[in-house]
Amino acid sequence: MSAPIQFDPTHPHALAMYCSDGRFTEAVEGLLRGLGHARLDTLTIPGGPALLDMTSSGLSAVDVMREAASFLIRGHAIKQVVLLGHEGCGYYKARYTYESPEAMRRRQLNDLRQAAHWVRGAHEGLAVATYFATPEGAHVRFDEI
Repeated sequence: MSAPIQFDPTHPHALAMYCSDGRFTEAVEGLLRGLGHARLDTLTIPGGPALLDMTSSGLSAVDVMREAASFLIRGHAIKQVVLLGHEGCGYYKARYTYESPEAMRRRQLNDLRQAAHWVRGAHEGLAVATYFATPEGAHVRFDEI
């Protein structure tokens, strides 16, 4: 049996929405800590923020993702939403098999901008930040979009 882990009953004030690719989990958590958030809510699913807009997603996925995001934002009194995409995303590779890496990156950056537009429009007063993660050897670089 492991030692008990401390529990804080208050909800975090930041929500990170990103792809469920576990290679980026620690880096995302590190980024949020660097932004001043010791704890965060997460909404992780293949494609992450791409599912907030119809550009790279289907209607049913958009409905589910928007409903889940809105539930967390309202129910947990979220103050900041951080939307993250990453290089080499399997969701995009499966959906856009014939696109070049450059075209895929442009698509992902556009999807991040569209997702941020929806979040800002649906939830006034939130701070919204968008980042694109790129592996660089043993580290991950985050570029703010």
